Amino acid sequence: MDSQSERPILLVTRPAVAAEGFVRAFRDRFGADWPAVISPLTEIELLDTPIPEFQTAIFTSQHAVAAFHRMAQGRGRQAYCVGLRTARAAREAGFDAIAGPGDAEALSELIARQQLGGKLLFLRGEQIAYDLEERLNSAGIETESTILYRQLPRPLSAEAKAVLRASRPVLAPIFSPNAADRFLDALPQAPHPPLFVAAMSEAVASRFKSASLCHLEVARHPDAQGMLDALAVLLQRQKAG
Repeated sequence: MDSQSERPILLVTRPAVAAEGFVRAFRDRFGADWPAVISPLTEIELLDTPIPEFQTAIFTSQHAVAAFHRMAQGRGRQAYCVGLRTARAAREAGFDAIAGPGDAEALSELIARQQLGGKLLFLRGEQIAYDLEERLNSAGIETESTILYRQLPRPLSAEAKAVLRASRPVLAPIFSPNAADRFLDALPQAPHPPLFVAAMSEAVASRFKSASLCHLEVARHPDAQGMLDALAVLLQRQKAG
């Protein structure tokens, strides 16, 4: 195993709770002492939005499930969820949860194939990367959105800025197009260390392809496991020089 000083630094810019969970999963796979810096570029602000009556919900983030659960219970209701982790959170909130394939667009296609009656309620954040509500309504499936939280921008920490001004390689998992935009906006001016970016999707990767400043790997599956696999590929590439 490489010494800690030779390893790239893992820089995670997700909201704090999600970032801490991802760092734990990364260290479980790659080493408990792997150097990591958490610097959220987004803070989640929960909103006290009234929740209308519904029987079937849609969740594309664990944040939305947590925001719902602090105000209500899902017992006796069904929820279509973007992936396994969100479905697990929805079950803990009482829902009969169905896990989707990992991204919002694919989830909308899954829902569109079902013969669902009644209105669906899309419980979500203020910013979304894919307009699932519009897609389902255009398919004749009545869908309404309720915004339960907003994503507030935060600057990079002093520690993260120092990492991005040093020469040591940096591993950066980026989970959404919005997160990619925030990361690129926050990136200090050149020179940068070698950046190894794991992108959750092609939509995320497209932001970095135009920037032409990093090594890039797109996750084969849009979930945490897929992102860890993409980081493993990047680590092999970094070791090979």
